[in-house]
Amino acid sequence: MMRPELFSTMITIFLFFVVILAQVGGEGGAGPNEFLSQGDSALATDQIKEAIAHYEQGISSLTVDDSLVVSLSLHTNLGTALSSAGKAEEAVASYAKAVLLHSDEAEQIEDETTKKEAADIASQASFYLGMTHQELGNPQKAADAYAFANMLDKWHWSSVANLGAVLHDELKQPAEALAAYNKAVEILTQTKVEPTDAPHDPRYILSQLQYRIGLTIIADPKRKCAMQDKPEQEVPCTEMAANAFSLALEYDRDNENARHMLASITADGTMERASTSYVAQLFDDYAGNFEHSLVEELGYNGYERLRRGFDRAFGGRENIPRNFSVVIDAGCGTGLAGEQFRNVSEYLVGVDLSAAIIEESKKARPNLYDKLIVGDVAEVFRKLKPVSLIIAADSYIYFGDLVPVFKAMQEGVGNEGIIAFTLENVSEDFEKSLYETKPDWRWQLTPSGRFAHRKGYAELIGEQHNFQLIHYERMDSFRLENGVGVRGHLFVMQKHVQDEF
Repeated sequence: MMRPELFSTMITIFLFFVVILAQVGGEGGAGPNEFLSQGDSALATDQIKEAIAHYEQGISSLTVDDSLVVSLSLHTNLGTALSSAGKAEEAVASYAKAVLLHSDEAEQIEDETTKKEAADIASQASFYLGMTHQELGNPQKAADAYAFANMLDKWHWSSVANLGAVLHDELKQPAEALAAYNKAVEILTQTKVEPTDAPHDPRYILSQLQYRIGLTIIADPKRKCAMQDKPEQEVPCTEMAANAFSLALEYDRDNENARHMLASITADGTMERASTSYVAQLFDDYAGNFEHSLVEELGYNGYERLRRGFDRAFGGRENIPRNFSVVIDAGCGTGLAGEQFRNVSEYLVGVDLSAAIIEESKKARPNLYDKLIVGDVAEVFRKLKPVSLIIAADSYIYFGDLVPVFKAMQEGVGNEGIIAFTLENVSEDFEKSLYETKPDWRWQLTPSGRFAHRKGYAELIGEQHNFQLIHYERMDSFRLENGVGVRGHLFVMQKHVQDEF
């Protein structure tokens, strides 16, 4: 059985393949096998009328003794030829005949190989039936046919992909569409069985599927979302959609639709910060291999660059005016940044949400800090005021909205005190997309789950909390992410409180 490439106006992203089912040979003579072979040859060379004639002759010559596989192939390929001739209604009848024949006679087949071959052909017939119904504007019939195709062949990824498209685009059933898209993703990402008609470039298809998954998640503003393994715990739908769009970009960096949607829903999105429990658990799990992974594997150097930028803020290390009496290393980790600032700190405090990472810090640099605290940095800023210097190397990337942390620094830092911190930035291409869609964007949830911030936003929040920018630097490639350099920037600000009259 064969079918030429057919592009649906609604779902072209999934239909980039040519399917040719195995021909069934015969013993000669003008019987069904020969007519099938002649029809296939004619169809392959675009002799559509001849193909139709051969298939119809083959069907007319069928007897009760002929193989169901031959009969299914004749009806299915006739449907393909009729579709190519623009006779969609007749094609529907031919595909439907193949599906019904299989339903009526498949149970009589004893040989398992033959039974599977018949089911595969019937599955393709039902798939093409769905495509043709879609062309004719029969979305519900198309959906039914796609679903039946996947029932006959559970590895038929394109049937559930197209089912998702019909459910979402035409029947407006996003929840059902989401289930179909997820099933297609599962088929393409499992490694036990070769998917039916596996795409030549699965990453491109997976990118398109993840993009459409994101669309289904945000299609219903009243939808409530949860992770499959924790159905009782509600998760913001925009966060889940952002993850899908991010995955789409990981599979295909050129997926501009996914890039646009990610920019649209996560720039200044409702997710204002990562939860403290999430960050604590993340680094508890990561603690044992934290420094090796970060520095040796990911090439992280932000802590060193923060110190160099800090020195340049004063015109060089030799011009730093004083030792700072109380210094807080916010999100201290194992002490990479703290070590850089020890020589300007009279009293150095390390703060981190992760108890495990604090223990690793004690092992790695046992005499570095005067005090180590497991807790939220905002509470410590207020508790130890007046603080003379706060350093935060890659710590504020778990905040989207910077207002709460700046408010805490405003309350904790003494007048003329300094804050020096790094933030992530988005890629240059993504930054361009953001400026086109929302030029005053503030923060952006990245595929890594961290937040990136616009330089102007950080400056504005600083000014609103009495912090004046005294030094700024870009930090390109301060860490690798999937082998690609991450963009960032560092800020050094000083607190100034206006005299009240």
